Amino acid sequence: MISELPVKLKEIFQELDAVPADNYQNRSEIRNKFYAVLSGNSSLVEAIYDAYFQCLRVILINDYEFRDIDQILAYKFITLFSSPSTSMPGDVRAGFFRVLSERHREHKELLEVALSSIDRCISPIHSHRKTGNLSDIPTAMLEAYCWHRPYSVEAPEIDADLRPMIAELFRAFPEQTSLVLGEMLADDTDGSVLVSDLLRFYILERKDVTEGPMRSFAYDMLGHYARKTNRLHAKAADIVALTLRDATSWSLETTTDFVEKFLLKTLNVEATTQAAEIARMRDTVERQEHRISSTQYKKENFMSADELRKRDVENLEKYKKELALIESDFGRWDQQRWTIAVRRVAVSVGTRKALKVSIQRLPLTSCVRLAALLNDADNYRNQPKKYPMPKASDNRFKDFGLKLLVIEELMYRQKILTPAFDIHEFAKEYDKREIDIETDGYNIIPEAKKYFQNLDIPNELLVKVETLHQSSGIDGGSRFMYQIFPFWDPGVGDDVVRITNKAIDDFALLPSLRRFSGLENSKPSPKLLKSLKDKGVQVLNEERI
Repeated sequence: MISELPVKLKEIFQELDAVPADNYQNRSEIRNKFYAVLSGNSSLVEAIYDAYFQCLRVILINDYEFRDIDQILAYKFITLFSSPSTSMPGDVRAGFFRVLSERHREHKELLEVALSSIDRCISPIHSHRKTGNLSDIPTAMLEAYCWHRPYSVEAPEIDADLRPMIAELFRAFPEQTSLVLGEMLADDTDGSVLVSDLLRFYILERKDVTEGPMRSFAYDMLGHYARKTNRLHAKAADIVALTLRDATSWSLETTTDFVEKFLLKTLNVEATTQAAEIARMRDTVERQEHRISSTQYKKENFMSADELRKRDVENLEKYKKELALIESDFGRWDQQRWTIAVRRVAVSVGTRKALKVSIQRLPLTSCVRLAALLNDADNYRNQPKKYPMPKASDNRFKDFGLKLLVIEELMYRQKILTPAFDIHEFAKEYDKREIDIETDGYNIIPEAKKYFQNLDIPNELLVKVETLHQSSGIDGGSRFMYQIFPFWDPGVGDDVVRITNKAIDDFALLPSLRRFSGLENSKPSPKLLKSLKDKGVQVLNEERI
């Protein structure tokens, strides 16, 4: 019973009752208050889950006796409780999933009730991602299994129960959207079949390729920021092939809609008009201006209030600049977005395969612009690159750690070894596989390592190396390190690339070397230190420079 909750939790419920369901900022603050009370107190985690189950019954069970709150407050709490948050403490998340797992059977039974219910309005005021209807409740219930789950925890038996219910949700309530349920559905041995069946439901039965979760599915499968670890992206080609298995029998209107609104729009190159884009961008500018004027900026995660406002102002200026370009030179704006899409298709193996499958399965009359995009992507892959992969034969260094320090000195300090390597630019043009820095960057990226390993450094540059420095990270770290290992963090134990005895032979390539600092970070052998002494190189500890 909510009336029996500890006073602190009841007070937060009262605050939630007074806040409109569309006030994102205040709702986020209330959610963080819940977390602050719950963190470190496992008994309260169980109590808040009791309140959650009571709220579910208030909405779903007609003759439920214990109604000490109304349905609108129950709706507000369920949608808040099950929403994503980067500020959820680890112990709270672990406690949430423990209780949810223990009460899974009870939760599943209520889910079945929700999925068989007739949709109706509960909260006329709601967030832009919600409908305010009862159908938001089963969506929130299913999403709780994602947002309340610690990142490393797997629950295959629970997930097996959920997948049919996800498909049932979208068929029962086609207008529902979700950022995560599509990936949960795809993360199954038969995930490609499950997702393709759902896509066909929207395409052929609902006759709307943009309704409900379709935009989210499309962006996760093919979008500019689709993650290679996302199952929808990894299985995109198979999903498309199954979806289009009989596409030659579809109407021209249906195939054209699929190409334009599902494939090309996802890459931001759908057919459009200047008037439509001007209207869209003016609306975007107005909404951003309203956001800035109406937001009471407060510190959030690792950003101060001033930093958050500055970010929003910078985005507003970006939107205004894009609007001005659309108004003054629509052709140039159109070419810019096409070029960005070409680059994405060229470097994303998963996206390229899915688009090629689409062309194979769809009538050619629907695929003219799609074929042009793939053709331009192939040409892009064949054009000269800023960072072509060097050949192994170009490398003369035996010790990779030493070579990296030479690269640091010549490329990033003296700036005479060009072009200066940038992992983000390299990833954009690399086309052998999709390099996802957000995923791959927590280890040394093999392709970046190979680039530096094989990079040719001419003698006329090597002779300019007089000093070398190996940073432990106390001064921010070497710049090369963040290129091969973007999220390198010595504070959590990430090590330097150590210099070994192989470097002894490499010193002959550095005739002008006179000083070496920070070598203690590699724990050098006596033999390595003696070779430097014999060469007349002064060896200094890092803190002495």
